Amino acid sequence: MLAPRGQVEWGGTDPQVNWVARFEADTGCKVTYRPFAFAPGTDQSEALDPGAFDVIAGPPDLAGLLVAEQRVTAIDTERVTGYGDIPKRLRDVAGTYGVPYLWDRSLLLYDSGKVKPRKAEALYADAGPVLIKDTPLSIADVALRQDASDPYQLTTDELDAAVAVLERERESAERVFWRDPFQVASAFATGSARLAQGTPYLLDALRQAGKPVKALPERRVTGTLDSWLLSAEAAHPTCAYQWLAWAVSPRVQRAASAWNGLAPANPKACKAPPLEPDPSKLEDATAYPRTRHICSVYSVGTTKAFKNLVFASYPTEDCSRRDDPCASYAQWVAHWARLTS
Repeated sequence: MLAPRGQVEWGGTDPQVNWVARFEADTGCKVTYRPFAFAPGTDQSEALDPGAFDVIAGPPDLAGLLVAEQRVTAIDTERVTGYGDIPKRLRDVAGTYGVPYLWDRSLLLYDSGKVKPRKAEALYADAGPVLIKDTPLSIADVALRQDASDPYQLTTDELDAAVAVLERERESAERVFWRDPFQVASAFATGSARLAQGTPYLLDALRQAGKPVKALPERRVTGTLDSWLLSAEAAHPTCAYQWLAWAVSPRVQRAASAWNGLAPANPKACKAPPLEPDPSKLEDATAYPRTRHICSVYSVGTTKAFKNLVFASYPTEDCSRRDDPCASYAQWVAHWARLTS
């Protein structure tokens, strides 16, 4: 299997954080895990060869790319025990090719002791230092603030208009493009950031640390859902389906949420866990309290969870809801490469 670091733990980082050993013991399947970082615009064809993995987890642009290139296959959800426990909103976002795993939402964070932004556009003005998530899909945040109905399905003109906002002051703006959320937390903790694209979990952590960080209220915000996908050439489909069910089980969801600081797809992860004969093989003793707190921060299991949230999707030229053709994902990637060069 391929997945971002932290989304599959086998005890190598922390002996008490291991949701692979129990899976292997319970199913008889053997897991070979390789951390994988999706880098848009680079040649990763060898790693993404459908014969190189059985299951893969990743963000929506990776999922969309794999679907478009027919490297993954539609999932028989009847074979994924617990799939029905996942909210319909997340199941719809993942579509027929994905099993929802962890999700997040984007917020505009600011140091209230240094700046008091009135509009979200302050993130793109010359008011640095500012931190922006390093992904082409960050262009959608600009488009959303320009009132795009679907910020991930943009015509070429709409994409150009959003990019133009990012182009302004590009040479003089103090911008940091982050890939690890720790960069955001560290920048605010040390006082080296004024504004940043962040998350509710980061906001909560910084507040608990006594930092004067706030989030600017916005009418709509973007969100990201990481999903598991099944290779079109899975060599071990039985074990692959068992893993998909394992990944959405409350125990694994609880452990993965606590470890990654992301909201669990399965709300049952927020409830008190059953007593385990040997809980150290799956999650450490503090996983439930941490996940319960994360569930509270993200309002998991309530009507507020997805309020005003626009989940990311893969940009395609064939956007059926539009009269004009949309910009391709390759165009998004090309713009982003220029902006971050």
